[in-house]
Amino acid sequence: MKDVVAVILAGGRGKRMHSMQCKALHKVADRTMLDWTLDACQLAGIENIIVVVSAHSDDIRQHLARDGHALNIDIAVQNEPLGTADAAAAAMPRVRELNTRYAVILPGDLPNLQASTLKKMMLKRAQKQIFCLTVNRDEPAAYGRVIRNEDGTVARIVEFKDCTPEQIFIKEINVGVYSVPTAFLESALPRISNDNAAHEYYLTDMIEIANEDGMPVIPVVAEDPGEVMGVNTPDELATAESWRRKLSL
Repeated sequence: MKDVVAVILAGGRGKRMHSMQCKALHKVADRTMLDWTLDACQLAGIENIIVVVSAHSDDIRQHLARDGHALNIDIAVQNEPLGTADAAAAAMPRVRELNTRYAVILPGDLPNLQASTLKKMMLKRAQKQIFCLTVNRDEPAAYGRVIRNEDGTVARIVEFKDCTPEQIFIKEINVGVYSVPTAFLESALPRISNDNAAHEYYLTDMIEIANEDGMPVIPVVAEDPGEVMGVNTPDELATAESWRRKLSL
């Protein structure tokens, strides 16, 4: 798919992993989480990849230098950890150079995300639609809650720290994977502010901007929460590995 670029947000150090290593380089079933993500992109037919790293991610640079994927992989640097929208903005100069029509944005800590799910998000891609991956969880924890419009499209995503007491009980959560027309992404990113509890630039704010612009945000609901479980702690890493090993049985 030459009209698509994948932007992998992999700058997190993962303090809760109790490790100095970049979070995306922790291993699940003998492969790094970043490698599993690259595999999914490659199997989905995405040829161009931009990996967004922090200014201190020499370990990822070294890892990618030894990479064996048949992909065009570029590195973009987020100089300060100012949020996911700021990380996506760091990739935009290279996105412009590639001149792709769509960007698939995904975190580097979803090691079990399947290529079939990425394909589903890109199957009906259109210049006037955004696709957003969600999942329903009985215990939604500290993930962003998905607020739907009456027609079933996504109205906005509310980060956990900003949820009202009522929104806390919503079970549909944001996974952090989006298929977005690059023209819209370029116009939306400068309009995102850090007026929130964490004072970060949230990529999720582009959903509300899309609604303001009349662009539908179509939810793609993952069937298995294990496929789209993010990894932030050693316990979650072990759970992700257990799920991954079940795939090979």
